[in-house]
Amino acid sequence: MVEGRLELIGDFVNTRDVEHGEDEVGSPAALRDWLVERGLVDVATPADVPAHARALAVREGIRALGRANNDEPLDHATLAAMNTAARAAPLVMTIGRPGAGESWRLSPHAEGVDGFVGRLLAALAASMADGSFSRLKACRNDTCQWLFHDGSRNRSGTWCSMAGCGSRMKSRAYRARQRESATA
Repeated sequence: MVEGRLELIGDFVNTRDVEHGEDEVGSPAALRDWLVERGLVDVATPADVPAHARALAVREGIRALGRANNDEPLDHATLAAMNTAARAAPLVMTIGRPGAGESWRLSPHAEGVDGFVGRLLAALAASMADGSFSRLKACRNDTCQWLFHDGSRNRSGTWCSMAGCGSRMKSRAYRARQRESATA
């Protein structure tokens, strides 16, 4: 269950490719299509501009939290925009039998795009509550910011991939040190 929550969060946040300037859900119709492809809404679900804007605000708020999980400063304005958008996606809590697996669960109270946003926020809340969200980090490469799962034992992962962003960032740091020592 934990993996499914984190996967949903990561998949949605990573619909925006910061490095290449592409957005899989860049329009209300593209968002609806993305949700339909994953079985998260019905094909007849309307996706209007305000609901689309709320979904993107939540996406970027989660990215900001992922950056904070990677020791970057928290972008309070982005987090505030996410919290404002979240008001349109109310959640209800249901209580199960204690000791029988999940004793509580948050479920979206809205339908359509706002229902998906509620489902995303419920996944975020549950993963924060169980501590698993702390392993979702946004790549420290500012041109990337891809959300990734830090599976390292000591939670020290900083880049989405060592072969890509890690190598580029280490090369940049090396060149900067070389320039610095040449001018000293």
